[in-house]
Amino acid sequence: MEVIGADLYGQQFFENTRTVTIHRNGVSVMLENKLGPDTEVIVRNPETNEEAIAFVVGQTSGDGAAHVYGLAFVDTFANIWRLQFPAAEPARTVQLICSGCHSVCAISLTDIELEIFEASRELTRSCDTCNSFMAWKETGAKVARKRPDRSPAPVSHPRAIEHRSETPAATAMPSANESQASPANSSSAPSPVASPIEERRKNRRAGMKMTACIRFSGLEFVVTCEDISKGGFRFTGRKEFPKGTRIETAVPYAKSGTNIFTPSTIIYCHKMPDGQFRHGVSYTKSRRSSGWDS
Repeated sequence: MEVIGADLYGQQFFENTRTVTIHRNGVSVMLENKLGPDTEVIVRNPETNEEAIAFVVGQTSGDGAAHVYGLAFVDTFANIWRLQFPAAEPARTVQLICSGCHSVCAISLTDIELEIFEASRELTRSCDTCNSFMAWKETGAKVARKRPDRSPAPVSHPRAIEHRSETPAATAMPSANESQASPANSSSAPSPVASPIEERRKNRRAGMKMTACIRFSGLEFVVTCEDISKGGFRFTGRKEFPKGTRIETAVPYAKSGTNIFTPSTIIYCHKMPDGQFRHGVSYTKSRRSSGWDS
């Protein structure tokens, strides 16, 4: 197979490689290039010349020479290998706890999510309480409600893929025991949140660049941002902002104009060979500023 995209350092690459596993909604693949979280790539079958857009869900393994990444297809019906998959088995439901606020939720994992989870024992997903993407790990804590499994429906219109990312076509209803919480636990029951794959499909990134301003501890840093989506963006600069740092961002930014700053969080930080740092930014859902990190 062929993979086309931009690596962790922003360099375009074209790599001939092989699949490790193929799933209904994604694929794990071995690559020499390093990829950042949520990176979009093009996956192509050279035999049929069919291709699909996919994004990085996580990494299952890696060493100095090769890395195995789990990729989820943006179009859940993509089948560039034209394979006939057996009947889907019941999805595995796991209880996850946020590493930041310790909120607990239950989620039914897709095949590619399950492969990532079994390899790393965690998933990166949005947290409504932390207002950013966080690492979630398995826990034995009780969950009052679980997120129902989602089953895709046939595409009847070219725009159906886009609509499905916002409103799933079919949703399996939870059982009576799952959907009813006792009055004592109802106030503390975690609200169902989108699965990592569904959350990222809703926030498709655009490959554009524009000027942004990062405000931190009373100082402002003008940077060039890229891979912009309604949920965040990526930027590179010489100052390091560690993962979890709370900042304010203005995108786009005009030096002599009126700019609107939005509370945001650094969700990853990678040092590049030239000494600069590549950061991923997630917008905070609350418009209130919660102060600065020192």
